[in-house]
Amino acid sequence: MIVKKIKNQKDEKPKAWQIGDLVDYIRFSHNKNPQEKIEYAGGRNFFSSTHVGQKAEMIALARESVRSRMPVQHWMFSWQEGEQPTREQVEEVVDMFLEKMGLTGHQTVYGLHYDTDNYHLHIAVNRMNPETEKVVLPFNGLDIREAHKVLALIEHRQGWASEEKALYTVLENGELARRRIRREMQPKQPALDFERSTGEKSAQRIAQERGLGIIKNAQSWAELHEKLARAGLRFQKKGSGAIVFVGDIAVKASSVDRAFSMGKLCKKLGDFEEGNYPDNGSDGPEKMPPEPVSSVNLAEWKMYQAEYAEAVGAEKTDTKIEVILLKKRHRAEREKALSRLAKHGVSMLNIARHCLKVQQAREVRELRQSLGAFRKRKGKPDFETWLRMRGLRIQADRWRHRIGLEKARHTPPPQEKNMPESSPEWQQFRRYAAAVNADRYRVTCIKMNEDGGKKTFILDKKGGASRGFTPDEMAAHMPEMLRLQQRGENVYYTPLSDEKHHILIDDMTRDSLKKLQEDGFRPAVILESSPGNYQCLLNISKLGTEHDRDVGNRITERLNQKYGDKKLCGCIHPHRALGFENRKPKHRREDGGYPQVKLLFAERRECGKALALARGIDREYAEAAAKRKAERRTFQPPDLRPGDPAAAYYAHLENIRRHLTIEDYSRVDAMIALRMRSNGHSREAVAETIRACAPTIRDTQTGRNWQRYAERTTDYAFGPAGDRNLERNERYRELWRRVEGMEEREQVRPCLRIN
Repeated sequence: MIVKKIKNQKDEKPKAWQIGDLVDYIRFSHNKNPQEKIEYAGGRNFFSSTHVGQKAEMIALARESVRSRMPVQHWMFSWQEGEQPTREQVEEVVDMFLEKMGLTGHQTVYGLHYDTDNYHLHIAVNRMNPETEKVVLPFNGLDIREAHKVLALIEHRQGWASEEKALYTVLENGELARRRIRREMQPKQPALDFERSTGEKSAQRIAQERGLGIIKNAQSWAELHEKLARAGLRFQKKGSGAIVFVGDIAVKASSVDRAFSMGKLCKKLGDFEEGNYPDNGSDGPEKMPPEPVSSVNLAEWKMYQAEYAEAVGAEKTDTKIEVILLKKRHRAEREKALSRLAKHGVSMLNIARHCLKVQQAREVRELRQSLGAFRKRKGKPDFETWLRMRGLRIQADRWRHRIGLEKARHTPPPQEKNMPESSPEWQQFRRYAAAVNADRYRVTCIKMNEDGGKKTFILDKKGGASRGFTPDEMAAHMPEMLRLQQRGENVYYTPLSDEKHHILIDDMTRDSLKKLQEDGFRPAVILESSPGNYQCLLNISKLGTEHDRDVGNRITERLNQKYGDKKLCGCIHPHRALGFENRKPKHRREDGGYPQVKLLFAERRECGKALALARGIDREYAEAAAKRKAERRTFQPPDLRPGDPAAAYYAHLENIRRHLTIEDYSRVDAMIALRMRSNGHSREAVAETIRACAPTIRDTQTGRNWQRYAERTTDYAFGPAGDRNLERNERYRELWRRVEGMEEREQVRPCLRIN
């Protein structure tokens, strides 16, 4: 999912008009654009039950906020392709958003739209408190950060997929943590929107690709200007800042990199010196030819550029002439008006100057907007629209998903140097990893305050979805972990494996550790987290049943109740990183230092007694499940012949149930549709199967349009997003065939022909 705070772009319109247009768009978007489609809409905290009445109430209350130009905020939540929320889930999203933002009780209008391949929810909330009649500013204006926290909680509660670069995630114990990802240098959002629309590299991206290394490594102003000129760029001072010219387009130097502000560059290179750049005459810098931003649809992009190159150039020239003529007229108006008012004194002259400045700036802005709207109607369409206008639907879909199809990014992040082999932290981690033998290791950092508060974030790789690092990747991140420790962070490891449980017993004393070993439990790792306090890890294999997750949690709870931390009940849980400091305030020594986490024992082995205990717990869960199944009527799939698409649907559903906790059925249907496509079922067969079978597995009917639901699910499975996910899950395709029993049917067919 993603969340966006949509800025108001119509400041010149009256407040009432802006609010009315926004509420009308959310509730009845198809009145303005027939392509806009709405699935569900609602309102909160109004006296009226009609749309017109609620709109009037929101406008009336907003007018009471004299100091706020626009007290109504516009937010949008968007789901990934293939995810289709129900009405109940939409209501829950609105509840969580208003509660976390401190806007419960405020007027709210919301609508779920499906005019694109992604369902998206628009929310308009009036920040004017109806009781106090004061405008609320959530989190002092830092509300976008809190919105991302709400997003992570929604994904965790409802089971939606996270984006690759999600800012926050929810850990297995329910704790919210920020993800720390290596920052990839890329243009800002307006520049990215330009690239998506035109297929061209933005000036900001060109400046980053060509100028970043030059400016960063320059040792003098002369070297900086010389190398930028060879790269086709210009560096100039403007006011107290600096700009980089990419052809005839100016880009703020600080938008290329934050370290490139004029103040920081002058500290590094000395007082600013002008550069000698080639003179292009009275026309100014030469326009740089467009460059493709992506290798996807490159041939079609060249055709698109050739078709509109001359028309766009003429339109830009006309716009420039119109603006120049208007500014010339403004200059004449200022000279005429101010000359008449000079005799009335400096005060009157300054008032007139200010009023003229505001009026003329508004006229220039209105002219640019009107010319821009005209160009949008008559001029160059965006690249994706152009592809669809020519019937190139597959190419248009590929353009939408180009980032996933590209093999290399424009500006890869710099690689960290690996930790030296002699480092004590790395040596201890190698011993620890050899004993635990986990697939991956998640690194969590927690900053603990004196007042008991703490901030948590996860050190994660791009697209890692908080799944951690392999042992080889840990070597590259060890220097960063040491820097975080110097900053006052507590560093933790969480071992993660697909086929094993790593049971943590925390907060043990020397006596409880001795008793654990006397009782027959054999830990693979024992560490001293602080003087007299111990942690240990037990390795056991997963049993491969549908209760694996619950079994791991239950055995962790039982062992900690008897030997360790009585509050710990989650199988996946972080523990102190070996060789790093335990920086809890209570452990601070008189000299200001902290105790180091020590590795006392490490040996690769599984605990037989813990495995036997796990088998007993699994039997308890199986017996309880059988009892519940006998007591209540559950859904039973109909008897169907092998090879029937409906039989394949229910077979995949049962397989998913055994391995995953089902929190949202729309994601399950999308997974089944993708599996059926992989196994050779046609698009029409998959759509009809989803339409017929999806309603039967729900406990309650949600009032969906199941035909449309099936079509959108099938579009995902057979579209570019499905292509990408099939490629990612290539290793499971043979398993999916076995789930449907396709191999057995293929073996039977030759026998039937022989007989």
